Amino acid sequence: MGESASGPGLRWRLPVLTSLDGYRRSWIPPDLTAGLLIVAIAIPLSMGMAEVAGMPPIAGLYSCVLPLLAYAIFGSSRQLVIALDASTAAMLAAAVAGMAGGDPVRYAALAGAAAVLVGVILIGAGSARLGLVADFLSEPVLLGYQAGLAAVVIASQLPRFLGITVEASDTIPRYRETVANLSDANAWSVVMGVTVLATMILIRRWRPTVPGALIGVLGATIFVAALNLQAQGVAVLGALPSGLPPLAIPDVSLHDLAQLLPAAAAIALVAAADTLVSSRAFAARNGYEVDANRDLIGLGAANLSAGCSGGITTSASAARTAVAESVGSRSQVAGLTAAVLMVLVLLFMTGPLRNVPIPALAAVVIGAVLRLIEIGSLRTLWRVRRAEFLIAVAAFLGVAIIGVLEGVVVAMALSLLDFVGRASRPHDAVLGRVSDRPGYHDVGRAGGGRIEPGVLVYRFDAPLFYANADRFRSRIRGLARRTRWLRLIVIEASAIGDIDVTAARMLGELQAEFDEKGVRLVVAGAVGRVRDLLVDDDLMENFAAGDIYDTVEEAVADGPRPEPLVTGRASGAGS
Repeated sequence: MGESASGPGLRWRLPVLTSLDGYRRSWIPPDLTAGLLIVAIAIPLSMGMAEVAGMPPIAGLYSCVLPLLAYAIFGSSRQLVIALDASTAAMLAAAVAGMAGGDPVRYAALAGAAAVLVGVILIGAGSARLGLVADFLSEPVLLGYQAGLAAVVIASQLPRFLGITVEASDTIPRYRETVANLSDANAWSVVMGVTVLATMILIRRWRPTVPGALIGVLGATIFVAALNLQAQGVAVLGALPSGLPPLAIPDVSLHDLAQLLPAAAAIALVAAADTLVSSRAFAARNGYEVDANRDLIGLGAANLSAGCSGGITTSASAARTAVAESVGSRSQVAGLTAAVLMVLVLLFMTGPLRNVPIPALAAVVIGAVLRLIEIGSLRTLWRVRRAEFLIAVAAFLGVAIIGVLEGVVVAMALSLLDFVGRASRPHDAVLGRVSDRPGYHDVGRAGGGRIEPGVLVYRFDAPLFYANADRFRSRIRGLARRTRWLRLIVIEASAIGDIDVTAARMLGELQAEFDEKGVRLVVAGAVGRVRDLLVDDDLMENFAAGDIYDTVEEAVADGPRPEPLVTGRASGAGS
C-alpha cells in the first residue's frame, strides 16, 4: 500500500530516493573519496569564480553547501555535481555591476536576488515540463559563447595574475591597458601565476583525477608565507569570515527584480543547457536514465538555496562530475559528502585561507576557462558548415566586444536566421524509377532514372511554412513548364513534417491553378497532422480524401495513364 499509494509520488518529488535505491556498502568508500576530491577542487575554483562574479571569495564557498544538498535531493542525475561556473558567473557580473553602483552590500543583495530569480525560473520550467527549451542553444552558439566568455574572464584576471592595476572595465580596453602596463608587473606575482597555471595544465594532462588546482594554490600559499612575499607586493585574500552560510532572503525591491529578470532568464537558459547536456552524457555512459524536468527543478532548487545563503548562481560542473566518476562514485552520496566537508572548511579552515595569493587564484580561473575554447570543434565547423562557423565567430565577437548577455542574444538571433534560411531553401528532388530498385528515388542523385511521361513527382525535404511556401510554388511551376505533356503532379510529402496556414492555402491555390490547365495535383506519403490538414482544413477545399495517397505508386497508378516509360533525367531539381 505504501509503495503504490505514496511511494511513486514521493520518489518523483525526491529523486534522491531512486538514486539510493539498492545502494551497496561497497559503494561508500568511492563516494566518500569523490566527495573529498570535489571539495579539494572546489575550494580554489569556487573562490576564483566568485571573484569573476564580482563577489567576495567566501561567497564561492557558501555556494558549495546548500546548492549541493538541494540538487542531490531534487535532481535526477545520480552523479552530477553542482558548482560555480565561469559562464553564469560572468553573466551575473554583467547584470549586477551597473545596478550596484559600487556598493558591495547592494551588489551582494542583487547577486543573491538574481540567483533566487534563476531558481524560480528553473523550477517553473521544470514543473511546466519545459526541459527541451535549452535545446534552442545551438552548438555553434555555445562554442562561440564559451570562447568569448573565456576572453572576457581572462581579461578580468590578467591584471591580478600580473600584479598590476587596470582601470578599464570593458574587455578590449582591459587588454590594451594590461599590455600598456606590463612594465609594472610584479615579478613574484608573475612567477607564482605561471607556476600554478603550469601545474594545473600538466597535472590535468597526466593525472586528471588529481586536484591540480588545489596543489598549485597550496604550494603558492606556503611559498608566500615562507618568503614573506606580501612585503614584495604579492596580494593575498586576507581575512575570510568563518561559520555557516548566512540564511536570508535578499533585500531588494520589486523594481530591482524587474531589472534583473531578463538577465536571470538568460542565465537560467545557459545553466539549464549546460546541466541537461552534462546530465544526459553521464547517464548514458553509466547506464541509467535521467529526467530533464527533474534536473531543471533540482538546478532551480540549487540556485534558490544559493541566493538565500550568501552564494551566487550555480550550474553543472562536468569536470568535477568526471573526477567523481573516475574514482567510482555511483550516487549523490558524493555530493552530500562534499557539502558536509565544505561546512567543516567554513567552520575550521577559513583562517589558513587568508594567505592564499591572488595571482594563484587568477591562474586557477584562467586555467579553468581556457578549456572553454574548443579549437577542435571550431575547426570541424569550419570544415563542415562555414555558416555555422561564422555564427560561432559572431557569438565570440559579440560576447567579447559588446557584452556577455548581448553577445548571446545576437548569436541566438543569427542562429535562428540561419535555420530559417536553410528551411526556406531546403533540398528537393524530382523522383523517378531507378533500375533494380523498388519505389521512386531522386533521379539526380541516382545518376539517371526513368521519368513517367506526363507525370511530375516532386519531393520537398522540409516542413512547409510561410518562409518557403513561395519557393515551393516557384519550383513546382518551373518544373511543370519543363515537363512535356504534363497531366499529373504528385507531391511526395513524407519529408514534410509540418505545414502552416500560409503553406496550406498555397497548396490549395496551386491545385486550383493546375486544375484549370487540365493537370491534376495530388499528394502522396503525407502522414499525421499534415494529412489531416490537407483533407480537413477549410482553407483547402479543393483537396479531398481522393487526392491523398499512401504511396507515389498508388498516386501514379490512379492518375492519367501515361505513355510507356522512357529513360530520362530530372529537370533541374535538387538543391
